[in-house]
Amino acid sequence: MLEIGVCCLPDNFAAANDAGLDYVEMSMAYLHDRSSEELKEIKKKAGALGLKTPGFNGFFGGGISLYNDSLDKVLSYCKQSFEIANLLDAAYCVFGCGWLRRVPEGADKADTEKRFSEILYSIARLADEYGVEIALEPLCYDETDLINTFEEGLKICRKANLKNLGCLVDFYHFFKNGEDLSVFDTLKKGEPRHVHLARPNADRAAPTEEDKETLIIWADKLTGAGYNGRISLECRWVDFDNELKTAAAVLKNIFKGA
Repeated sequence: MLEIGVCCLPDNFAAANDAGLDYVEMSMAYLHDRSSEELKEIKKKAGALGLKTPGFNGFFGGGISLYNDSLDKVLSYCKQSFEIANLLDAAYCVFGCGWLRRVPEGADKADTEKRFSEILYSIARLADEYGVEIALEPLCYDETDLINTFEEGLKICRKANLKNLGCLVDFYHFFKNGEDLSVFDTLKKGEPRHVHLARPNADRAAPTEEDKETLIIWADKLTGAGYNGRISLECRWVDFDNELKTAAAVLKNIFKGA
């Protein structure tokens, strides 16, 4: 059943509940800095409000270098992440982190993509041991120079052929890149793996009634591809509480007929 949530931190849980959302998607980098007791309190706080914590974004913090650190160090960090995911009953982790995967100065892009893919596949295999899915997030050209389009992300995930690795579509990045919606007509079962959404504007603000025309087109593409998963609002907020209520109402009307 399709669910609607928001990318936020614990201070925003009450607002997410007030807006009638199904879940919250926190930053894994943020959670890495929390103690076991703090993590338990976060889980308790969400549960008391009837909010699920099914997954995370912001997968890596600043202490990891994909290309300079050993694979063992990277996987050690990931192991802690998946343990946190299990503690919070989470099913997926979003792998965006454009700054981390960027092609190093002087490096060959094709070689870097191959190396990144190998690291990604290793992370996904480890995640599978914990029952966690990895959702690779293509990012716009302003944020990284490696894996920018949804089509590029799909290609990498399809090549791996791992049951717990899939490609996320973030409609902000999709819009910013000027990508063609026809890619949705070629999707396979289980694609996309997850969805992020902001309004169709470079300001990345939360959707309003004025954005419904484009949002309906996006919704038609998703439902036409058989998507029935989660949609996370990932926006730039000025007045979080009020903007979230408006955005949630718009999305629930479009995707749930509410």
